[in-house]
Amino acid sequence: MLHQAPLVWGEIAVENMDRAVEFYGKHFGVSFRRETMNDMDMAILETEDKEAASIGLVKHEMMKPSAHGSVLYLHLSDKLTPLVEKIAQAGVNILLPVMPIKEGECGFIALFEDCEGNTVGLWSMESK
Repeated sequence: MLHQAPLVWGEIAVENMDRAVEFYGKHFGVSFRRETMNDMDMAILETEDKEAASIGLVKHEMMKPSAHGSVLYLHLSDKLTPLVEKIAQAGVNILLPVMPIKEGECGFIALFEDCEGNTVGLWSMESK
């Protein structure tokens, strides 16, 4: 058994970094720190806990947005249903409405399509 959570970093591929940063900032109220690492254009999600696992938006020739790749689940709200309703009203394509995991015992998830065409998940322990 692992002694710590295995996820340390996740990347969401983007074609247009400015559009992606604006999308996530507008719909989820998050902010990013922009960096260039070697030839990768990156926007790193800013968090209070600098040691916590996090994500970055990444623009690079070897990374292509996709609706059919790995899915990252983001915890961006304590209650999932109001957040999903808000982004749906703003025109974000909801691929999977809020649904319980093990009848809510393990929280709730939803899937949406981001501005780059990626399938991204949302998770929260509470729905409403």
